[in-house]
This record gives sequence, structure tokens and C-alpha cells, in this order.
Amino acid sequence: MTTRILTSAFVCIFTAVVVGHQQAPQGANRGSQEPSKGQSNDSRNGGRLPFRWWTIEKYRQELKLTADQTSQIEKVFQASMDRMKVQKEDFDRAQGDFSQLMKKGTAGERELLRSADSLELARFKVSSERTSMLVRIHSVLTPEQRVGLQTIWKRDRDGDKNRSR
Repeated sequence: MTTRILTSAFVCIFTAVVVGHQQAPQGANRGSQEPSKGQSNDSRNGGRLPFRWWTIEKYRQELKLTADQTSQIEKVFQASMDRMKVQKEDFDRAQGDFSQLMKKGTAGERELLRSADSLELARFKVSSERTSMLVRIHSVLTPEQRVGLQTIWKRDRDGDKNRSR
């Protein structure tokens, strides 16, 4: 149960990462992950942990992350993002191809199914890389840090639910 919740938390984090990474303008400063004045991390991320949470001092202190752990997590993240960028481009291409075939209306069932298979394979590759990244990050943390991360995620999620009422 704990592993499932932690995995869900990491999936939420990564989803925010991918969306933020895709929406960031070219050349945008990605080094600073601190919130803007008057804007908390919680309100920016809908109760999810912030993008690149391991770079934020508050979370590093709360989890007692070492400099080595922070560096390892960043390396895992960067390597995965490099792979995911290529896989996301493949996914977008497959999704575009499938959409075009559907709009065209003249494609045969066999062609549509082949395109759907390509789309689902591309989706699987993105999801698989995301999950692999989360497993690798998870392995860098101690059991106590994993529990702490889950606690932070729950606290931030529950705090966001209370603010929206």
C-alpha cells in the first residue's frame, strides 16, 4: 500500500514535470524552482510536490537529503528527461498520425489498428521511462526519507483540498 501511494505521488510529480517541461519557453531559466513572491508551491502545483522538489531547500532539510543524494536524484532526472524528450516526440508524432487517419475517414480498419498500436507503444515507452525514473529516485532515498516524502505529499495534497473548500 505504501509503495502504491509513493508511486502515485511520484507519478503526479512527474506529470507536473513533463507538463512544465513541455510548456516552458525555449531558453527559460529552469534553475530556480522557488515560488514567485506571494505564490506558494502548493498553489502552483495543485497539492503536488513541486517540480524538482529535491532542489528546494525546505524539502531537502525536511527529508535530510545529503548533497550526494540530491546530486544522484538530479542525474537520474536529467538522464530520464533526455530519454523522455525523444519518446514524447515519438508519442506526439504517433498521436498526430492516428488523429489524421481518424479525420481522413478513408483509412481501413487494418491501417487504423496499426496506427493505434504504434500510438499505444509510444505511450507505453513514455510511461515506462517515467516509472523507471521514479524507481531509480526511490532507490536513492532511505526508508525514512521515503516515508517523509509521502508525508509531505499527503500534507500538501490535504492542504490544497482544504483551501479549495
